[in-house]
Amino acid sequence: MRIGRYFTRQDAPGVRATLGLLVLGCVLPLSLVAAFLIVEFYQRGRQQLIDSTVTQAQAAIAGVDREFDSLQAALQALGTSRQLMTGDLAGFHTRARDALGNLHADSIVLVDPSGKLLLSTRRAYGEPLPRLPGTPLLKRIVATGRGGVSDLFPGPLAGQLIYTVGVPIRRDGAIVMTLNATATPAHLTSLLAEQKLPATWRTAILDSRGKIVARSHEAAKYVGKSATPALLHSLSVRGEGSLEGRALDGLPVYTVYSRSPRTGWTVAFGIPTAELTAGLRHSLGWLIAGTLAALALGLLLAWRVGGGIAHSVRALIPPALAAGSGDMPELPPLAIREARELAQAMRDAAASVRTAQAQSRESEHRLTLAAQAARLGIWVRDQLRHEIWVSDTWRALFGFPPGQTLTMADVLGRIHPEDRPAAEAALVQPRGRYELEFRIHHPDGAERWISSQGQAECDSAGQVTLVRGVSLDITARKQAELDMLQKQKELTHLSRVAMLGELSGTLAHELNQPLTAILSNAQAAQRFLRQPRPDLDELRDILHDIIEADERASAIIRRLRSLIGNQESVLQPVVADELLSDVLHILRADLIHHGVTLHTDLAGGTLRLQADRVQLQQVLINLIINACDAMAATPAAQRQIAIRSRRYGKQWQLDVQDSGPGIPPTQLGRIFEPFFTTKSQGMGLGLAICRSIVQAHQGRLWAENSDGGGACLHLSLPELP
Repeated sequence: MRIGRYFTRQDAPGVRATLGLLVLGCVLPLSLVAAFLIVEFYQRGRQQLIDSTVTQAQAAIAGVDREFDSLQAALQALGTSRQLMTGDLAGFHTRARDALGNLHADSIVLVDPSGKLLLSTRRAYGEPLPRLPGTPLLKRIVATGRGGVSDLFPGPLAGQLIYTVGVPIRRDGAIVMTLNATATPAHLTSLLAEQKLPATWRTAILDSRGKIVARSHEAAKYVGKSATPALLHSLSVRGEGSLEGRALDGLPVYTVYSRSPRTGWTVAFGIPTAELTAGLRHSLGWLIAGTLAALALGLLLAWRVGGGIAHSVRALIPPALAAGSGDMPELPPLAIREARELAQAMRDAAASVRTAQAQSRESEHRLTLAAQAARLGIWVRDQLRHEIWVSDTWRALFGFPPGQTLTMADVLGRIHPEDRPAAEAALVQPRGRYELEFRIHHPDGAERWISSQGQAECDSAGQVTLVRGVSLDITARKQAELDMLQKQKELTHLSRVAMLGELSGTLAHELNQPLTAILSNAQAAQRFLRQPRPDLDELRDILHDIIEADERASAIIRRLRSLIGNQESVLQPVVADELLSDVLHILRADLIHHGVTLHTDLAGGTLRLQADRVQLQQVLINLIINACDAMAATPAAQRQIAIRSRRYGKQWQLDVQDSGPGIPPTQLGRIFEPFFTTKSQGMGLGLAICRSIVQAHQGRLWAENSDGGGACLHLSLPELP
């Protein structure tokens, strides 16, 4: 027998694979937890960086606002000069050029409310100056009366993109002109440098329209251009925030911005996404490398350790197979302590198997001797292989010669045709335990009774796989049972005859009445016939009375014949209270003779029983006669019998209660025993026969002493469905 047959590729993983799964189950969860913590720390660090960058952007835009505020303050101070107030524009031109050196601006210009340039430090005083084409800042200053900052626009004198900061100049409370300082974007670039951000970050200052005014990278290329659409959309929604996208030069960045609520200008910082995730990628890289190294080392150890365990387990397979038969070969050296313990357990198991085999052989020998002594035939049927094994005693029991291969058809062919269907249902398709009796035709011509008992074994799906059973010749027992039934039938008949003997006096009196009536009417008819002209109508009445008396006598005789007859028991539907009324009619004269007062309380109706009418009459008569006999020593005025019938569920119950002394408590449980009697005369068989008849009708018969004196016998029979 090859060892390999005990290993299948799909049944279960090997030791090495199991240990490998164990390593994976230990390393991977830890790695996942570490990855989760790394990502969590990264998210927190990233959020902290974004929050700090937002704060820095707020500080940067505040610096831009301060730059504008300082220019406005300087312009307001310059606007109070005496030259400007007196209209000395030439003198003010000189004063403005002197003040320009202290301002972060390229030129100072004076503009009237119509947009006409009155002077510019970029031109000598008196040179012609152009009119400004569109002056949104001028209109805003005139409308609000407050200074402000313009967006980026091409300067008409500078010839490049500039922005201006302007303040109103008033005379007599009215704005007569605006004083403006113009500057190029280069003045704001220094503000970005002051933030000291990483050189790779993209930083920019935007005007209120989203145009780039200053930029940290490639300013000459991007100044004056609009910011990215994503940033412009975000600016239209909220004045401060962050978003992920690409810079104008295509670099993936995470942009943080803050807009001034006063000027509408914005500072935006673009953090390169690669730098933002560099720490995460670095940590995850180390984690992956460490995980792979741990897995490699763990799997290598699992491979080597699993190989040692597998070798020890495979080495135990031949001894395990041998232990099943009680043998135990020498074992090779085993490196695993548990394997050595298992080997010792196999040695103990082999010893137990040898002991069990010896005990089994002894048990089989004893069973064989017991079966032979009891003449039990043993048979086993294998439902899967359709094979039948039988013992020699079973073959002799059924009359099959030794060595003959048996089939179920052979076995069923021996069984009596009337018993074959029930036997086939129990033997061919058994369900659990079975027990049955049947007749067989033995080859020697005899008919034998067989008792067979057995048990079916089923697989996990509930299908019968094996049937075991024993068979016993019960012909002698069956014959004894038939003899006993015949004797019981004869005894029951004798009991009825004896009972009729007790009733003979009263029955003779009951018959005497119709016979006397017949005789009297016949004599009267003779007298009428001797008359010369007899009255025919009177004769007809006499003959009618004779016929009625004869019918009464015939009915009495029929009831007596039904009781005394020895016919077979026949079950048929019987109306319970009608049967009871017939019995009371039979016993009427006997009750009068004994001086018994009868009280009846019948349920009425048509409740029916499935019963043998004659046997049930015998039971009722016996119960009522026993009640009469129990009151023999009771004064005649106190002799009373109460008969009640009731329906209880699906049962009909009859109670027969007398007013006698009752049954002694020590004898109450024995009155239904054969040959036991409480009367001075009698064989003691009446109540025993009554109980056997009632039990054959699936009913109950019991006795109790009444609280008010006397005994009460209860009869309960099932109602016919």
